[in-house]
Amino acid sequence: MDFARTRLAPSPTGALHLGHARTFLVNWWLARRAGARIFMRMDDLDLQRRKDESVQQAYDDLRWLGMDWDAFETQNPKHKTQNEVVQSERAALYAETLQELWSRGVIFPCTCTRADIAGAASAPHEGEATPRYAGTCRHYADLCGKHPQAAEVPALVKEIAGKPACWRMRVEPGVVAVSDAVFGPQQVDVAAEVGDFPLTRFDGTPAYQLACVVDDHAMGIDCVVRGDDLLSSTPRQMLVYRALDWRPPQFAHVPLVIGADGKRLAKRHGESRIAQFRAAGVSAERIVGWVAWRSGLIEHPRLLRARDGVGLFDLSKLPRDRIVLGAADFAWLNG
Repeated sequence: MDFARTRLAPSPTGALHLGHARTFLVNWWLARRAGARIFMRMDDLDLQRRKDESVQQAYDDLRWLGMDWDAFETQNPKHKTQNEVVQSERAALYAETLQELWSRGVIFPCTCTRADIAGAASAPHEGEATPRYAGTCRHYADLCGKHPQAAEVPALVKEIAGKPACWRMRVEPGVVAVSDAVFGPQQVDVAAEVGDFPLTRFDGTPAYQLACVVDDHAMGIDCVVRGDDLLSSTPRQMLVYRALDWRPPQFAHVPLVIGADGKRLAKRHGESRIAQFRAAGVSAERIVGWVAWRSGLIEHPRLLRARDGVGLFDLSKLPRDRIVLGAADFAWLNG
């Protein structure tokens, strides 16, 4: 992959675990191997689940593992650079983007709840996570002519409908093609599978599909590395990029680390939090070595410093299968 900028983007909704460590180390190794810049962005827009103590804990855990990041240049003449970009401080940028999308006629306000959507759609097919949005509120797009200021529209719709409104992206029929550096070419008909998707919550908070695109573009990110649970988000984000005439980044989705039951890591799968390994006296080199082994860089687990993994890194060696955390993993990690 040929790129110049990428980012680490933890969310402070809980402690970082082995799965996070794996994804972030892959991202960091890829960047340092390519001689690219790597920035830190705290994706903290999920205010209901945000834990203040998790912000500093994430920075500390990543530094302890041996990762660093580059200072990001800003437009503020008083503070030309900052060590971390924080999403909750960028509300004006999201508002500007919503205004642009509203002016272009590609979004509309929507009062439909999940229950409303489920009731209006046919039963989801096997494997579908949620029912497809049926376009119930598309008629509100007509408000743009008389009400060109996007900031005023949700309140107006609430007066009309008696319910709060979010913003949805208008999706037209057609296949969206995405090339992923790990999983290869992907083709998704977003209109058929998802329909018009939300860009904000009902309280106005930007949804992931909006905030991620806006921030990556504003930061000049041309390579996005993240967990494979977000692979399905990529076609939707591509539509946002297209609507704004922005060039999308390259993508590399890293297979998750999961429990034996096939689900995301949780306490029932055994202790996997980085902070707890630190407290128990486990070395960072032991965890890094485990990540390198499970990422196909070395044949057997061994103690390894993060910086020594840069020369070993090869994205083509990364297995496409998810890592199932088991007894052999814990035997090594707990030394």
